[in-house]
Amino acid sequence: MSSTTAPPREPLVAVGVGVALCLVGLASFLGTGTSSVTALIPLFFGLPIAALGWLARSPARLRLCMHLVAALALLGLLGTLNVLPALSDLVLGKQPPGSAAAILARGAMLLLCGGLLAVCVASFVRVRRQRRG
Repeated sequence: MSSTTAPPREPLVAVGVGVALCLVGLASFLGTGTSSVTALIPLFFGLPIAALGWLARSPARLRLCMHLVAALALLGLLGTLNVLPALSDLVLGKQPPGSAAAILARGAMLLLCGGLLAVCVASFVRVRRQRRG
C-alpha cells in the first residue's frame, strides 16, 4: 500500500479568507455610500491573499506563498488592532467614534486576518514537527 498524504487545506483556507475580505471591503464601500478608498482596505488585503492561496495549491510554491499569506495576515491584524476600543464601545452601547459600519468592517478584518494567521502558524509548527520526525 502506498502512503499518500492529502493535499494541505491551508491554501483553500487562504482563498476563502481572501474572498471574505474582498466581500467585506466591497460591502463597506458600497453599503455605506461613502466614496472613501479606505473602505476598500479589506479588499486590498483579500485579493493578494486569495491569489497567493490559489498559487499555493502547487507543492512547489506552497511554502513561499503561505509565508507571504501569513505576512499579509499579520499586517492586516496589526493594522486593525486599534478597532478594539471602538468595538468595545459598540458592544457596550456607547457611541463609538466613527460609523458603526466602518467599525464592524475593521472588526471583521481583524477576526479574518487573526484566524488566518493562527491557521498559518499552526501549519508551520506542524510541518516543522513532521520534519524533525
